[in-house]
Amino acid sequence: MNNKEETTPIKDQDTKIDTQENNGTDPNVEKKLENNSEVNVENNLEKKIEELNDKLLRSLAENQNLRKIHEKEREDLIKYSSSSFAREILNLADNLERAFGLFKDNPKFKSDEFKDTMLGIELIEKELVNSFDKNGIKSFESVGKKFDPNFHQALNEVESEQEDGMVINEIQKGYMLNDRLLRPALVSISKKKATTNS
Repeated sequence: MNNKEETTPIKDQDTKIDTQENNGTDPNVEKKLENNSEVNVENNLEKKIEELNDKLLRSLAENQNLRKIHEKEREDLIKYSSSSFAREILNLADNLERAFGLFKDNPKFKSDEFKDTMLGIELIEKELVNSFDKNGIKSFESVGKKFDPNFHQALNEVESEQEDGMVINEIQKGYMLNDRLLRPALVSISKKKATTNS
């Protein structure tokens, strides 16, 4: 019995070796499979890295775009925040201009007696225009130009020798605040005279 017991373990070892050889797994094939799986893992990692880089670049670009948008909005807010106040001041300026026009056009006020008063009025006008310029408020000319609904508000049409749609009279000045319309000019526009055949 001792003989049998000793031979049994040897047979078991032989069968283990046989099963490894019969599995069909060649050590070279195993190395190739390991190399392929490593290459696949590397490729997957590279793809992940590329995806993450792409996401990072997109996030940075979006962040930069948002920063630019907020900066522009801030600049616009600073530039145009005073527009409602400026409109109110324009009404005051119009009334002052009408009053100054009465003084300037009246021969009574051209005497030496009112010379200082007229000088004071002119200084006030200049200071008002300077204040407007400093704050980006500028008037624009309308008379003699083609009617533009973006800048003009037509109050009436007047028969004229000029072509249709020309501004022939400015009733109230139009103003810009920086590059935006603050108030349209109130104007009269031309209408071609109707020709009568006799």
